[in-house]
Order: sequence, then C-alpha cells, then structure tokens
Amino acid sequence: MPEPTHVDGVEQQPMHGTSFLYSLDDAAAAERHTQQYFEILGNRAMYKDGWWLSWMMPRIPWHLDPETLTRFAPGVWDPETDPVELYYLPDDFTQAKNVADQHPEKVEELKKLFWTEAERYDVFPLLGGLTGFFGMRPPLPTQSQFTYHSDVQNVASGMIPRIYNHSYTISADLEIPEGGAEGVIVAEADHLGGFSLFVQDGKLRHTYAFLGVLEFRQESEAPLPSGSVNVRMEFAADAPEPATGGEVTLYVDDEPVGGGRIEHTVPARFSGYAGMDIGRDNGLPVDRNYADKSPFVFTGTVKKVVFDVNPHLTEEHEQELHEHLEQALAGQAINA
Repeated sequence: MPEPTHVDGVEQQPMHGTSFLYSLDDAAAAERHTQQYFEILGNRAMYKDGWWLSWMMPRIPWHLDPETLTRFAPGVWDPETDPVELYYLPDDFTQAKNVADQHPEKVEELKKLFWTEAERYDVFPLLGGLTGFFGMRPPLPTQSQFTYHSDVQNVASGMIPRIYNHSYTISADLEIPEGGAEGVIVAEADHLGGFSLFVQDGKLRHTYAFLGVLEFRQESEAPLPSGSVNVRMEFAADAPEPATGGEVTLYVDDEPVGGGRIEHTVPARFSGYAGMDIGRDNGLPVDRNYADKSPFVFTGTVKKVVFDVNPHLTEEHEQELHEHLEQALAGQAINA
C-alpha cells in the first residue's frame, strides 16, 4: 500500500525511519539504517557508521531540588555547554573509552548532524526537564485563533488551545430549533479541572472547574432565541501570570447577557488524559449538574467554535511557570 501524501486535502508528513523489509527478504543484507539520533529529557546522542556521540546533561536525573530546576529552566540551560563523549562501537561496544579528545573533527561532524536531525524530526524546543515529557513545551504557541467544526471529539490535550494564564474568548455559531435546545457546545477535561460552555434549561451557561476543589459558574439571564445564534464567553484575566483570576462575560448576538468572576485558574494543564469535545462532553463531565445526561449531546446544531487567545506570558512569568511545573511533576512522581 503506497504511503498517502494527502488525507482529506491535508498534506501528510512523510513516514519517519528506515524500512526493514529488505532484511526479511535477505537475512545477510547489508545494514541500511546507518544513522540515528536520540533525545530523552534533554540528554542527546548521535550514531552514524559505528561512531556514537553523546551529550549527558550535568545533573543527576533524580535531583529535583529548586536550585537544579532553576539551572535547567527554559532560557537558562545552554545545551551547547554540556560535556560530550565519543565512542567507536565496533572496537568499544561497551562505551568504556571516550575518544572525543582524539577526534575533534568527528565530534563536530556528529554534533552538526544531530542538530540537523533534531530539526527534521521536531525535537525542538530542547528542554532540560520533565515538562516537555508532558507536552508543556515553551515557548508557548504564537497562534492566537483556533476554529473547530461540529462534532469534533476527543481532541488530545496537547492540541487544544492554551487558555491558561491570560485573556481569551470562545465563540460559537449555533442553530437553535423551535422549542429550544440543550447540551454542551464545547468542553475540555472534567470536574477535576476543565471548562464547559453549554445550554441547560434554555440558558447559556459556563462552568470552570478548578482542580476538583472549586467550581465557578455563570449563566445568561434569559433563554436563547431560536434560529441562528452566536454565543460568546469572554474571560478578562486580571494579569498575564500563572493562576490568574478574572472576569467572565457571556454574550448572545453581541449583547451581554450574564457573567461572573473566576477567582483562580489552572496554571498549566487541566488534565493529562482528558481531551476536548465539540457538541458534547465525553468521559467525566465538567459540570456534575448534567452528569445524569452525559455526554449531554447538543440538541441543536453547533456550526463552529472559535477560540481567540490573547498574548501569552512574559518570558519571566513563563520561566517561573515551568519551574513550578517541574516541582509539581516531581512531587507527583515521588508520590506515585
């Protein structure tokens, strides 16, 4: 079967790697996979034609104290300063004899090759800690608008607009039948941390769940009209900083219809397992008031949902956030 170049009009990335089909036809066939890059949590290596170059970060992996986390925070750690080791595996398969000093030209050759391969295979940005492992990669994305169409389900957490720590707007074009509609317009994650924009008892509602501890709810003053309707939720952050609070305003056809305050927001990520849905709330519900109706499918039509996110954190606040994340993730690992 030939590799597709386009799927539903979307250009596809070429398949990575080297096929080993030739080795099934001939067990004695010459090796075709002669180079390979490696990268795990900032540690790197490059193999080519028997030569192995490695950069080991100057840290003990299980040291997660604040000083270490600060030294390897985004924008502080310089991977080019890490010590390098070079081995020739045909003569030294246990990597016991570092020959980097004897072959500086080979070191530079493999360094250059690693950076080329890393760019080709989307290794960047290169991070020195755990946050990249969980998909929390700085710098935060510069794209500010995201559009989704009806009944998109289970959008993975790493592909969802980052609404954390700054102002944002969620708007939706709906078709409301005579007699009204109910159900979820868009929801992310669940009641342990997430948000839901939905219609219940005819009213536009928004729920923000904070870490399973607090729930902040807003609703419109009157039911939605029938026909084509645009609804919007605006969150105006108090400040572009981690866990900021802010004001919510709900709109129907550009008219303010309700609102309220969110005192605390999740600073980094709602969930590592739950995604986002359009037109329903799969899995655990964000608002347990509609748990008996889960997945609470919208009974009208969701034509599209648009996220507009305002500029993100400053570099200083972003570094502060990632240091906080490292410590939080380390604590989770210790308690696991």
